[in-house]
Amino acid sequence: MMKFLRSQSQTVLIVVLAILGFGFLFYGNAGNLLTTSSGARGHGDYGRIDGTDLSVAELYDAIHNARDTFIIKGHGEDLEQPGARAQIAEEAWRQLLLLHEADRLHVDITNKQMVEFVQNMPAFQNKSGVYDPEQYKKLMAGLQSNYHISPDTFANVLMNNLRIDAVRNALLSSVRASSQEIAAQYEKYYGPAQITVVTFDPKSFSETAKVTPEEVETEYKNHPENPAYRTAEKRKVDYVLFELTPEQAKLPEDDKTRAIAKDALGQKALDFAQSLQPDPTAPANTPPADFLAGAKKQNLKSGTTDFFTPESSPAGVTPSPAFNSAAFELNKDNPISKVVEMANGVAVLHLVEIQPSNLRPLDEVKPEIVKSLQQTRGMLAQQIAVQSAAQSLKDAVAKGIDFKAAAAALHLKTESLPAFVPVESSEKDMRLRTIAYAATTIPVGGVSEPIPNQADNSVYIVHLDGRTKADPAKLEKFVTQFRDREEQRLRSYVYVDWATWRTKRPGTHKPPELERYAAVAE
Repeated sequence: MMKFLRSQSQTVLIVVLAILGFGFLFYGNAGNLLTTSSGARGHGDYGRIDGTDLSVAELYDAIHNARDTFIIKGHGEDLEQPGARAQIAEEAWRQLLLLHEADRLHVDITNKQMVEFVQNMPAFQNKSGVYDPEQYKKLMAGLQSNYHISPDTFANVLMNNLRIDAVRNALLSSVRASSQEIAAQYEKYYGPAQITVVTFDPKSFSETAKVTPEEVETEYKNHPENPAYRTAEKRKVDYVLFELTPEQAKLPEDDKTRAIAKDALGQKALDFAQSLQPDPTAPANTPPADFLAGAKKQNLKSGTTDFFTPESSPAGVTPSPAFNSAAFELNKDNPISKVVEMANGVAVLHLVEIQPSNLRPLDEVKPEIVKSLQQTRGMLAQQIAVQSAAQSLKDAVAKGIDFKAAAAALHLKTESLPAFVPVESSEKDMRLRTIAYAATTIPVGGVSEPIPNQADNSVYIVHLDGRTKADPAKLEKFVTQFRDREEQRLRSYVYVDWATWRTKRPGTHKPPELERYAAVAE
């Protein structure tokens, strides 16, 4: 199996994880984290399953792979959210329990099954549904370059994932959504809803927020590093361009001839960049190689930009985010860039000069500070007002008071919307989509929690006046779609409950400081 995977090159994992669904975080093949000096391992308790102590390697492997899988599935940014570290650690522990069950039940995956699994994935098949090795190589190369996942790592991850899948299916196969629940959900999504809504516009709160000159000056003095109060840093760089020929540049991005030509340019650029690196045997006071002189000597296309910001395009260079990004990563200790991929070739950059960011005069940024303070205070005032209004409206409706009358007593304006089917609200109408969502979460006569609209920061309180019987024509299709989604949700709950029960069995316990191990594995 390893030989097969190496022969195909290295990236299916990103697709495998997406296909296999929620919760499949893997154990196995983490980096070498055994030499950490963290206090988390001081007591030497790395958990136990059925009387067998886990090793620090097993625990760190599980956490490391859980975290990597989280990133590969497109949730890398969420790792910075509160509670993410604990979530990764808990999921790693659950996967260890599942793999232990797989060992106990002798659940094994053969090489043939793994190969067939890969070859049957749509991502690696051509338009005719036939496995395409070239497509496989392309995606695998992306995983290797972007995530540094080796063929051995990929094979281990895939093997463990398929074993975990088999155990989960056996454990959760009996979890089914009831027909009554599905029918009730269908009415919520497809039954025409009559809605009354109260809207809280953020502008009305920010415009009335008062800001004094003293507060503006204090904000300016206390936050001199705020980018909004400073000029943008600028850079000037030398560059050498290695461009495709006009004929090559006209070829499609995925054309093999174009890719080969661009790879050849990349090698030339790499050779040029390496030729400029200082000789480690040279005396300490030896001046660095002259970038432009080196380019001229090799008869390469070169130039020097004007000063430019991260967002502006330097004169004489085709606009390229990669060019700008590379330029602003340079510093005095590392003045020469790696090979930069451009639309029509590649480039190598050399830092000439940095024009630092400077604090702008107070009078120049005063309008921005006033606006910022007003928005901040307005959002706080809006939040307080919305929470208070929502509770008051709920209390009034619970006492039998009409929603509109209760809103009027609070000097709130109401709007009654034409009846609409929540699931059919247009994706382009974020206001209606937000309100439609609320309509599916409350009973008839109920009042929603405050519902924010991310598009414009307005907030809604929704009252479901009534709901008409849904058209049964789309019920059959809904049942199929909803059952799959609902059963996946139910199984995720059962899966967590099973792991909790499994952890309480005699001879089994989690590491006492599980979340701290996750911090070490970052």
